[in-house]
Amino acid sequence: MAFASVYDQYAAANDRLARGERLFFSGQEGPGRITDRRTPGSRRLRYPKIGIFAGEGTSHSWLWFVDLFDRMGFHDLSFLEESAVQEGGLEGLDVLAVSGGDTFSIAAALGAAGARKIQAFIENGGLYIGSCAGAYLVMNSSKPPLNLFNFAAVKITNLSKLLPECHQMTYKFSMAYGCCYVFHPVREAVGVRINGSLPFAAAGSLTAPLYGGPSMLAADSDQVLGYYENFTNKTTFLVDEALACETLIGKAAAVRVPLGSGCLYLFGPHFEHPHYPQANRLVADAVFWDSGSSLQGAQPPQVKAEKLSESGSRELIRDLKRELSNSRIVAAGLEMLPIRWLIGAKYYEPEKIRVFLESMWRRIKPLEARGRICTNAGSPAELLAYATQTTELLRLMKNELDEKRDTLCIARKLFTLLRSYTAAFLRLYFLTVSETN
Repeated sequence: MAFASVYDQYAAANDRLARGERLFFSGQEGPGRITDRRTPGSRRLRYPKIGIFAGEGTSHSWLWFVDLFDRMGFHDLSFLEESAVQEGGLEGLDVLAVSGGDTFSIAAALGAAGARKIQAFIENGGLYIGSCAGAYLVMNSSKPPLNLFNFAAVKITNLSKLLPECHQMTYKFSMAYGCCYVFHPVREAVGVRINGSLPFAAAGSLTAPLYGGPSMLAADSDQVLGYYENFTNKTTFLVDEALACETLIGKAAAVRVPLGSGCLYLFGPHFEHPHYPQANRLVADAVFWDSGSSLQGAQPPQVKAEKLSESGSRELIRDLKRELSNSRIVAAGLEMLPIRWLIGAKYYEPEKIRVFLESMWRRIKPLEARGRICTNAGSPAELLAYATQTTELLRLMKNELDEKRDTLCIARKLFTLLRSYTAAFLRLYFLTVSETN
């Protein structure tokens, strides 16, 4: 069967899995990589339950995982804040995805209780996918609170006792790490060489964006799935090119580390970024290959879906569209201003606000086309409250900036609110998609 895009094969397979069909994944290239017959070395597929961490310290990039999974038909998604992880929210999941942000803030928010839950999840057969900050989080470290998450014997090479000279984007360049510094020699698209180890069976080159992620040294070379190979015409150098080469080229960009009955995939570049379909494909391959071994005994409590009436669904969509439209207008105006906010160890620019808003806006029409919306008790009122508060905070921020007042406190509240707002919307969206499918 021919597929129009790299995403369609996965979406078709997931559609069949969701209907209860038996499928197998070989990891090899060719027409037999996903088939209804077991072949030597293949693995039985399951329709995975995937959790995406959207808690304290995360940036907007967890939404890239959402886009990838949505396009590839992985629709059984949960959105977890730190309290959910600490209180059993991983039980019954097959996959936990953690993307970019402030690694120290993520670790501090999860704390010892969250670390224990994540470790038990992986050891009992769960699949952990960490990109950028999510990769740093689980590497060996002696620095509190990262030392709670020493799950992968992997070291980073972008670490120095003496901070190199930065030529541009100093606010994106480095952060203190004890007596040393983690520094980021380049940004934007870099070349990665995939070495052909399963499940990334097709050896070859691809590009993926690097926004502060690590270059790595794995304890076992067999764990390396891909290396930094070269730079591209889109690469932005923050240091001398020679130092960038020394720091990155030939170092691991993607590793797979077993832990108990499960494993961890750590990606330096953002393989989940929606503009890089070949890299997206590798994320989906990791899910197919390693999400079937979960030994989790408990199942999460089933969300009791309630279908709103047709009139109730239309009313909810109308109110959401109105508030989202209002928020988008104000947010677009903020992007004209030369402002950024340091929240934790990460800088946030106004354009990040619209990433959250647009992730909801572009799903409004598909949601509307589903007819009656599926929800759970209380979520429409909660969602509309988030929407109204977001517009109010954005207008307050615009007024304060016009008066040349400090807006850091407002920005902190706003980005926390945007995470909760977007997660609430996406819960409703994917519940509706799953139920109506």
